[in-house]
Amino acid sequence: MTDFKKELLKIFEKNDSPLPSGVIAKQMGIDKKIVKKIINELTRTGELIKLKSGRYAPAKEINLITGKIDFHPEGYAFLTPLSGGGSDYFVPAMKTGNALNGDIVAVSLEKFRGKTEARVVKIISRSMQKVVGRIEKSRYAVYCMPLDKKFLYDIFIPEVHAKGVEEGDIVIVELTVYPDKKRRPEGKVVRKLGTIDDKGIENEIVLAKYNLEREFPKRVMQEVEESAEKLKKNTGKRTDFTELFTVTIDGETARDFDDAISIEKTEKGYRLYVHIADVSHFVRPDTYLDKEALKRGTSTYFPEFAIPMLPEKLSNDLCSLRPDTKRLTMTAAMDFDSSGKRTGQKFYRSVIKSDKRLTYTYVFDVLEGREKTRSKDLNFLISTSAELAEKIMKRRSSEGMLDFDLPEPVFEFDENGDLKDVHPLERNIAHRLIENFMIEANEAVSEYLEQHAETSVYRVHDKPDRQKLEEYENMCSSFGIPVDFGDTIDTIAVREVCEKVNDSKYAHVLGGLLVRAMAKAVYSTANIGHFGLASESYTHFTSPIRRYPDLLVHRLLASVLFNDPYEIDSGRLEAFASMCSSSEQNSTQAERDIQKFKILKYLYEHFDEPFSAYISRVNANGMFVFLDKLMIQGYVHTSSLEGDYYAVSDDGNALVGKRKRNMFRVGDYVEVTPDRISYDMLEAEFVIAKG
Repeated sequence: MTDFKKELLKIFEKNDSPLPSGVIAKQMGIDKKIVKKIINELTRTGELIKLKSGRYAPAKEINLITGKIDFHPEGYAFLTPLSGGGSDYFVPAMKTGNALNGDIVAVSLEKFRGKTEARVVKIISRSMQKVVGRIEKSRYAVYCMPLDKKFLYDIFIPEVHAKGVEEGDIVIVELTVYPDKKRRPEGKVVRKLGTIDDKGIENEIVLAKYNLEREFPKRVMQEVEESAEKLKKNTGKRTDFTELFTVTIDGETARDFDDAISIEKTEKGYRLYVHIADVSHFVRPDTYLDKEALKRGTSTYFPEFAIPMLPEKLSNDLCSLRPDTKRLTMTAAMDFDSSGKRTGQKFYRSVIKSDKRLTYTYVFDVLEGREKTRSKDLNFLISTSAELAEKIMKRRSSEGMLDFDLPEPVFEFDENGDLKDVHPLERNIAHRLIENFMIEANEAVSEYLEQHAETSVYRVHDKPDRQKLEEYENMCSSFGIPVDFGDTIDTIAVREVCEKVNDSKYAHVLGGLLVRAMAKAVYSTANIGHFGLASESYTHFTSPIRRYPDLLVHRLLASVLFNDPYEIDSGRLEAFASMCSSSEQNSTQAERDIQKFKILKYLYEHFDEPFSAYISRVNANGMFVFLDKLMIQGYVHTSSLEGDYYAVSDDGNALVGKRKRNMFRVGDYVEVTPDRISYDMLEAEFVIAKG
């Protein structure tokens, strides 16, 4: 199919004009149905544009750029080109046409006041068929108010499609009419989820909003039951590493265990073994299981449960590296010199038996002397691993690898399943130890495949945009932290800024903003390197239980090393890489939303309690505040500030009282209490706590 696509596009080069499908089929000399299928695929991806005349033309030939549109709640948007690379294009609110968030659109570029802007000229494909929202009723009509601040319309529900719903119900609405200049969107209620006060409703909302399925199709489960045990017994030729002292190190609440480590000291330094569950042995290409895994792309983690990429039989059993149980693995054995530089690597299809299931807390406590163990093997592994990790981190730091050190929220529930506390998870040397060992394994595999395979799947991260970095410099300055990326954007300069931010008391908020200023890491068959890791060649190999690209990389490695019959097609791999990038972004946003939802529900239960926060930004209407403990941003309106009228200071970094000259400056700590919580927008407003 890939060759047919190339041949079809060459037809346009020869003719130098738009063509109807019949002419394309005649010139290619193949069946019209096949040509139509190829044309549909190329129009879906935006490479071809169907004109009003019914003819087709390559987008680049008619000066159009195709991409995915991402809206801001205030109405403007950005277009990310499907071709990848380069910067996003700004789309003013008045030039977004009838597009909805996530649509694939074609835009033309225009100059306005010396700046390039994009105008939507064609909607290629719609991203949204269903919307989750809250029912509002008036005397004459029923509307659905989307629980998505990037969906900028309310949806009209005709009476015939609104039977049985009440004011305040949370529902799933299927769009029947998309917006245009004359009409707002219309839809029909296809499912009622409950009300916002129902226990666990936030889980149902986010699952529906991001099309996440907890259950697997019956045919997938049947296939797993029929094949898994047979494949377990038919292991093939493997290297036996069961005599190596091996452990897994994960968080206390980890749900899958797909990586384990062993370590030895050598005459020249160290040998590190990174053992990864051999998921590719159980998930064969083009099976129902494989297609479902590709469709999901990744596992998604909610505070109470996971939506796994693979069924539990694999993710929690046959591919989980449990203690005292033989498991099939792919092993990267890497040699390091005494300075922590990787000097060689070898890869094996292997079998291991984990000796211990360790946690980050336990490993950290052993290193700090708070825990004691009589096991010489365990003491050796922990101390030697920490020793090597420190050297690797020092080396990678000097090379420019970035470390944003952003804590994740930890959610604690009581015996009834009610949220009782939220607090940041602080990373320690145990977390960094495993992270850096996995980075080394990923890099080693990527370098090997780049040298020995016809094509591969890379994890790539482009350089950040200069304008975004300048905006970030201004933001840091408002916090009293002067930073300068210099004239040349390189990892060393960004690393120095990152370290300066991490050492400040505003690390949480400024670290997050620095991440947003960076380009997004994606999957691609074109290797442009990984800026954030200062790596020239990088991939994902270490988590095939929860990431489909890792599974692809395992297959590629096995095809090169062991002559596995895996058909390598660069076009197919690139399509898979693009799908996985989209799945990852969808999963990441779902995880962010459910965390915000949980935190807002926690705030609702503690409505009268004061929370410590610092001011992160001010504008004419108020100030943004960041709550350290809950890791959430909120807003304080100037109308709630009693006793004076407030205006923005000349430098833009403070709100100043006009009469009493009281000041709220960026970076100041304040005590706030919740004032209004919006589940529709996933936002909270606060007032200054009364002392």
